Amino acid sequence: MWVLPFVIWGIGLALVHVFRTADIHQTVPPLLAMTLVWEMTLIDVFTGAYAGGPGPVRVVFLLGAPVSVTAVALWELRRLRVRYGITVGGILVR
Repeated sequence: MWVLPFVIWGIGLALVHVFRTADIHQTVPPLLAMTLVWEMTLIDVFTGAYAGGPGPVRVVFLLGAPVSVTAVALWELRRLRVRYGITVGGILVR
């Protein structure tokens, strides 16, 4: 029980300092989210995750998260472009 405050404090520090990818560029969080979710899906495909389930259920489990995360990330990128003029191509412009 005594370690719980340290764990909570550590989680807070990780969220503040590690996951602030928008400080790099505003388009990095959606791009990173899409990349990581598809990477995890590829790992699940190659390791045979959900091998015991029926085919349609495996497809839903494997593609449900990546497709929904990709849709939200693309929506976020579109909003950044339309409302604020921030594009992916603007990452390298100095």
